[in-house]
Amino acid sequence: MGKIAILLVSGELEKLQSASTIASVASSLGEEVLVFATMYGLLAFKKDVVEKKSWKSYGELVEGLIESDLPLFLDVLKEAKTNENLKIYACSMVLGMLNLSITDFIDIFDEVVGVATFLEMVEDAKILFI
Repeated sequence: MGKIAILLVSGELEKLQSASTIASVASSLGEEVLVFATMYGLLAFKKDVVEKKSWKSYGELVEGLIESDLPLFLDVLKEAKTNENLKIYACSMVLGMLNLSITDFIDIFDEVVGVATFLEMVEDAKILFI
């Protein structure tokens, strides 16, 4: 199978949900999936944001996602990680820029890496920018 890289830049709930669905399905099909969370895409995983469900959101679709019985992106990603071919990385630049620690985030990241390291890891991958 192939390799898919998802650059998760947006903190908008519908984009987070879409990215997690793509990652989950690709992982279940045997693809190696590498997710790089950066900018608002990284901040969506902060403990306080998750606790308050205060993701960026717009309109009734997001309200429906939160109120429905569907698993949110966090649970989709956690479940998909059990396939062991899905890895999620936190952006070191954003952590440093905002003076944050990986302990400020929920326990979902495999490692903290920089852009250059991530690009080396995904040089032969299909890349999705979300």
